[in-house]
Amino acid sequence: MSDERKKKVLLTGGAGGLGAVFTPRFAAAGLSVRMFDLPTPVNVKTFRSVPPGVELFWGDIADAASVREAVRGMDEVFHLAGIVPPLTETNRGLCMKVNVEGTRNILAAAEEESRETGRPLPVRFSSSATVHGITVNEQPPVSANHPLSATSNYTESKIAAEKLVKGYSGPWTVYRFTATLYLIIRKGDFSRMKMIPADTRVEAAHLYDVCDALINSVGNPAADNKTFILGGGESCRMLYRDQIKKMFDMFGFPEPDWKKFSTEPFALDWYDTAEAQAVLNYQSRSFDDYVDDFRRALGWKYYAIRYLAAPPMRLLRIRL
Repeated sequence: MSDERKKKVLLTGGAGGLGAVFTPRFAAAGLSVRMFDLPTPVNVKTFRSVPPGVELFWGDIADAASVREAVRGMDEVFHLAGIVPPLTETNRGLCMKVNVEGTRNILAAAEEESRETGRPLPVRFSSSATVHGITVNEQPPVSANHPLSATSNYTESKIAAEKLVKGYSGPWTVYRFTATLYLIIRKGDFSRMKMIPADTRVEAAHLYDVCDALINSVGNPAADNKTFILGGGESCRMLYRDQIKKMFDMFGFPEPDWKKFSTEPFALDWYDTAEAQAVLNYQSRSFDDYVDDFRRALGWKYYAIRYLAAPPMRLLRIRL
């Protein structure tokens, strides 16, 4: 295990929403991490202080030469880079350029690196459970063998990228993330919240659990050439309205106006994660654990919301 922990791993998209959390945790697990992402002001600010064990490599996933240099010398590649809705839905060309052609660049660089070193370079790819399409009328849990169905530019790009990954000559892993929850409030969160019907079955996943699953893939031959759905397990399964209620209760908010929530079926559900858990041993946090961690991560902002913003909302019957 000590030798495995010294492996050199590349994290593409390592300064993004999940990547910025995963990068230091990979390094803390004893891995040597090369963080690859665009040098935007936000990304550069994220790594103003570089964690021990992390090398910053700024570049563009759409630039094959940049990708080739990023892959050079690596023992494993974790391909997290990509764009997500709503940008994927307003700019299809960019969606395909980044999510599909960027993946093609990663695989081409990994093929070349494998030939030069004489050893196969594992490529681990982050996809989405939404590639299974609308399953509201089916019996859960949804398995990784369930047929795929594109319902958006985003899911179309992920399905296409998965096909490329599974055609790679070396070891590969596809992770289909379920509703992986952040520990910050992001701009637009409350408006995006209403895109999902209240009675949708959802299975959340703590981002630390998902990160553990990826880390536990390193040097793990049982993870090779497999497709895993990374959900939080039974303790994270509920209806979407119950998930929202738990979050609103934490803040002291009144219930939202459920009539403002979409009635169009959404591509989320409960999932069969038994194989993923057996191989990757990552499920250790419940949804209630997530709520506690989220509250702690907010720090003083939680108290400002709970004791300054929430009381007048209740008094004036303001519902988000």
